[in-house]
Amino acid sequence: MSRPDRVVVHLASPALFVGASADGTGADTDVVTDEHGLPHLPRHRLAARLGAGASDALAVAPGLAGARDELFGRGGSHGADRILRVGHAVLGDRVRAAVARALAGRAEPVRSTLRRAVTDAYTTLESGIEAGPDGAPEPGRLRTHRVLLPGLTLTAALTWASPPREEHWRLLARACLATTRIGLRGTRGRGRVDVRLAGSGDTDPHAVTLRLAVPAGGRGDRGGAPV
Repeated sequence: MSRPDRVVVHLASPALFVGASADGTGADTDVVTDEHGLPHLPRHRLAARLGAGASDALAVAPGLAGARDELFGRGGSHGADRILRVGHAVLGDRVRAAVARALAGRAEPVRSTLRRAVTDAYTTLESGIEAGPDGAPEPGRLRTHRVLLPGLTLTAALTWASPPREEHWRLLARACLATTRIGLRGTRGRGRVDVRLAGSGDTDPHAVTLRLAVPAGGRGDRGGAPV
């Protein structure tokens, strides 16, 4: 069976991927978009969450600590010491191609108007009271936040500086399973996600990820019972 070549991120709840949008949406907290107005999850944020998920997985598989350092770098480094590179998590090729065609050759202000409409199609505005330094609400400080709509699926390409071994795939699969929230204010019911590994064909990403997460032969990482 071919190995996965991408990470799939499915949004189960609204998510705040804070950043600068192509044209600015007027919200106090904006959403990061590309030059066509399409929202995406920047690769460094996805890599950071996967790295945190890998560290969580070490609680039951400490023998994979070396694989974690090789995958994500020692101490979360973004340098050349890590073998895995994760791309931006973006919408599907067909969507991006269609939007690019729609914007091609458009002059301003039509181009900005269409680009803003693209962003609006995948996001919504939420309002809330700003919290102070102690976490208490600040009276009269109403703020708006642009969030991604639930149900969206984003895909990030995987590239490797050197061929991954079985333990690398095992830890990466477990990191995906352990990554259940992404984005700002994930503890407030936002940014719930399902993260899975996927390859070519119609193979179920959930099944692929579970298969890779289990040690070869079904034995545990400590050489004991299966985990």
